[in-house]
Amino acid sequence: MYYKLLAPLILPETLDKVLYLDPDTLVINKLDSLWKTKLLEEKFYAAASHAIAGYLTDDINKFRFNTDHSYFNTGVILMDLIKARKVVDVDEIIKTVNESKDIELILPDQDIFNAMYGKYTLEIPEELYNYDARLYFAYLLNSSNQHDLN
Repeated sequence: MYYKLLAPLILPETLDKVLYLDPDTLVINKLDSLWKTKLLEEKFYAAASHAIAGYLTDDINKFRFNTDHSYFNTGVILMDLIKARKVVDVDEIIKTVNESKDIELILPDQDIFNAMYGKYTLEIPEELYNYDARLYFAYLLNSSNQHDLN
């Protein structure tokens, strides 16, 4: 489950960018614009946060991990491998996992990603790249009926 966190370290040096998709991801939109997303200098990941569902869970996760960024879903992650290789450290990941109490890690790989690398993550539109069908009405209302079932 932690291999996506190690991608910058285990993928060949010849790769400079990768788009990670969870195996259960249903791709309904073209990924060209996501692939072409320019990551700011201090960012080397891009992911959706699902913050549209409300700020309560976002605030709880900010408190849980002592962060100031949204809690990102790791089902779809654009990775700048060159930048990430400078920061991602397998020993730090292992240490963070081992020092975490079981109750702290609700979604272990996602929690570790957010705690360690969320600050390096650019938020992308979840309704385009990591649509959660459970949030249909929130997407519909927030987009003035643009993000419907069609």
